[in-house]
Amino acid sequence: MPRGVTNAYLFQIFNSSSWSFILGTPMLLFLKSMDASATTLGVMVAMTPLFAALQIPAANFVEKVGYKNFVVRGWASRSIFILGIAIVALLPDHVSPTLRISLTLLMLACFAAARGVSVCGLMPWMTQLIPEPLRGTFISRDVMCMNLALTGTMLVSSAWVGIFPTTRTFAALFLFSYLSALVSVVFLRRIPDVQCVKPRENRLRPPWKEMLLFPPFRKYVLYTVGFNFFVSSLGVIWVPFMKDGLHASGSLILGLSAYASIICALVSRLIGPVIDRTGSRPLMAFSSALILISQTVWMLIAAGLLPGDTWVLLLLVPIGAAGYTILGLSSTRLLMALTPVMGRSHFFAISSVAVSLTMGLMPIVWGFTLDGLTRHLGGGFAFLPGWTWTPYSLFYALVISGTLAAQFLRRRLDEPRAMSTEEFLRILLIQSPARLTTWVLSPLRNFQLPGGG
Repeated sequence: MPRGVTNAYLFQIFNSSSWSFILGTPMLLFLKSMDASATTLGVMVAMTPLFAALQIPAANFVEKVGYKNFVVRGWASRSIFILGIAIVALLPDHVSPTLRISLTLLMLACFAAARGVSVCGLMPWMTQLIPEPLRGTFISRDVMCMNLALTGTMLVSSAWVGIFPTTRTFAALFLFSYLSALVSVVFLRRIPDVQCVKPRENRLRPPWKEMLLFPPFRKYVLYTVGFNFFVSSLGVIWVPFMKDGLHASGSLILGLSAYASIICALVSRLIGPVIDRTGSRPLMAFSSALILISQTVWMLIAAGLLPGDTWVLLLLVPIGAAGYTILGLSSTRLLMALTPVMGRSHFFAISSVAVSLTMGLMPIVWGFTLDGLTRHLGGGFAFLPGWTWTPYSLFYALVISGTLAAQFLRRRLDEPRAMSTEEFLRILLIQSPARLTTWVLSPLRNFQLPGGG
């Protein structure tokens, strides 16, 4: 790895600790504690991906300013809005919930806008900094750091909300998010800079159409948009289903989020070196199977065919966590391999905006749909003995249908260096477990009993 990459991992730890409070489950619970509707939750989930569209105009300036300078300035400016969210959470109780929700959404919009501009330079910066044979390893370590941070923040949130179950409790969590954001900027400034590929001066505008029609890139964008079109509904369903459908406490919801983050970190640690050997496509197929299994079980729980007991959730969460983690790692590595050096920031911007618009617009649609179905269906209607079509089970059925349809697009993806399925399964099922065992037992190699025994 290049010198100074450790700062990127430290940046990821504190950055993830920051955004997990204001873009994750704690914010959803904060809004839900003020009786926010599913539509409002959908708007909150949609903000960050929608404002990612600002990467398109930002891509025209990032290479002129420099990747590092561009990202650092954006990350520093967005942190102030986190402090604003904490102040809103401290407002007196006589302030109406509607006003507090509106102010929170306003601060989130400003935060998302600043992030949408600054994130444009992050992926090109890391792609140029990390050599191609090590990108899978770098991404896996980066994701592992992110999930370890998420584990810590969710555990802290779970304990804090369990001890102090009031709306004001979230102000302390948001203040901690602001402090973490400030520390993350310190480590961001320490990441080594790279030389940007300067755009030609005589070019009036980037060839957006030619980039979008570049065959390997076009197939990738179509797949990611198709997959996220339906999966984006999960961010809207998660908290309402757990609270209203399964009657779970906020502490349990945050605890399950921490549990999922632990699984994601372990999977990232194991899968990273495998991706560099096998390529992305075999792992994308394997992770899609895990995701479909997870979605199917969630649908059966929502339909009443399986119990929603805690022990069932503890068995189910690792399947989905592993699937989504592996898919995210492998698809990110594939995108880094597909983008040409010239115009790299514009390719990343197109991909990010295409997916972000999908992830941004659809949660709003899903939120309206969930509110409408809840009003009209209520408890749902019986379909088979023990099976009830509720708004949640119908949603999961739609997600499963969309995930299955996306597999046809996944099979068309280009990756010349990808390993065959047979070779991949041999590495995954035989070599990787042996490596994991060796890694776990390595600290015991030099262990000696007292007295030299």
